[in-house]
Formats: sequence, structure tokens, C-alpha cells
Amino acid sequence: ALREAVPDIPFQMLLRGANAVGYTSYSDNVVYEFCKLAKENGMDVFRVFDSLNYLENMRLGIDAVGEAGGIVEAAVCYTGDGSDPQ
Repeated sequence: ALREAVPDIPFQMLLRGANAVGYTSYSDNVVYEFCKLAKENGMDVFRVFDSLNYLENMRLGIDAVGEAGGIVEAAVCYTGDGSDPQ
């Protein structure tokens, strides 16, 4: 229904690397299956990140999205005080 209403707009989501969409690490096969199902159900763009910028956790998500045929947008997280010149 939503895809019919906006056929030319890519759907996007955040993927927490090895944590998929949760707050705990999942086994590789769970992340791969989740990405496959998300892509099959209309997700287009997956923004992959890890809260600690641990590249190995990000790599799992990136590989899973790639295998599923999704568009990968890998991201590095940064938290700081933008108004502090130091």
C-alpha cells in the first residue's frame, strides 16, 4: 500500500551492524535472514552503523545487505558538543 502511494521514493532504515535492529548481537545467519526479508518486503536503503564504530560489526551488516541486494550506506557515529571549540 505504501509502495503504491510513493513508487519512486526509496524506503530506508537503520541497521545496527551485528545487532540488526536490536540492542544485542545476533548470530550471522539471523542478520542475513533479517536483511533478506527486509529487502523482500520493500526496504531499499540500509544505513549501517555500530554505536562503537567497531568495523567488524559493521562489516556483517554491510555484507548481509549486499547479499540481499539492498543499497548500503555505511556510517561512522560521532557524538560531541558542536558548540565547543575544543
